[in-house]
Amino acid sequence: MYNDRMRTLKIVVIIAAVIGIIAALFYLVYSFTLFWQAFAAGITIGILLIIIFVLIVLAMYLWIKNLLLKREFKKQEAKLEQINMELNRCRTKLKSSKLEESE
Repeated sequence: MYNDRMRTLKIVVIIAAVIGIIAALFYLVYSFTLFWQAFAAGITIGILLIIIFVLIVLAMYLWIKNLLLKREFKKQEAKLEQINMELNRCRTKLKSSKLEESE
């Protein structure tokens, strides 16, 4: 597990170094202002993409949760209907037994 983390850390450091080198080349070739504008636009687009991804995941989560709640509600509704029928049956049985006792 430690080796996996170290390997992942090395990969991240290498990627960061490559991005840094590319950024330095852009800075040297295209000057600071053009790079800064592209960098700012990239960050803005990246943030917007992250927000869109989070909202899509949230919508899917809520849709699935709603679907499961509806399913559970229908089960409970059927169970309640069955209990209600049992209660009505017991009430009629109780009424008939009270009528027999009173006679």
